[in-house]
Amino acid sequence: MNKLMKYWMPIGKKVIVIGGAIQGCELAEFLVKRGRDVTIVDTGEIRGEGMIHHLQQQLFYWFEKKGVILMPGVKLIEITHEGLTVSDKEGKRQIIPADTIIPALPLSPNKALVEKIKGIVPEVYAVGDCRQPQLIVDAIADGSRTAHNL
Repeated sequence: MNKLMKYWMPIGKKVIVIGGAIQGCELAEFLVKRGRDVTIVDTGEIRGEGMIHHLQQQLFYWFEKKGVILMPGVKLIEITHEGLTVSDKEGKRQIIPADTIIPALPLSPNKALVEKIKGIVPEVYAVGDCRQPQLIVDAIADGSRTAHNL
């Protein structure tokens, strides 16, 4: 699949990733490695949230070498056929041209199933992303700890 995506991927050449946390940064890296021009925009000031510090430093250095544009602290105004309109802290508006805009925002847990089955079964434990979205390794460890404690 990796080889195929180098030839065809249903994503434009100029991509805006909305979200500068780990999800957005990993998506941006994936896209740059497949020949896309990427801009990462985020309403917050912290970039790479959720990443290990030294990996974050390496990735941002690589982003700089590859021409990835990072725009933290902007307000998202409007998505149009031309791209994404944002405004900076001073209120200055700017249209960022893009073929494709992808939201890669932090996730929140969906606890609906846990709440629905409480009282139906004797014990219910929320683990992994059901408890709190996290990295795969952390979700697996969470499930393992819970099972071990039973």
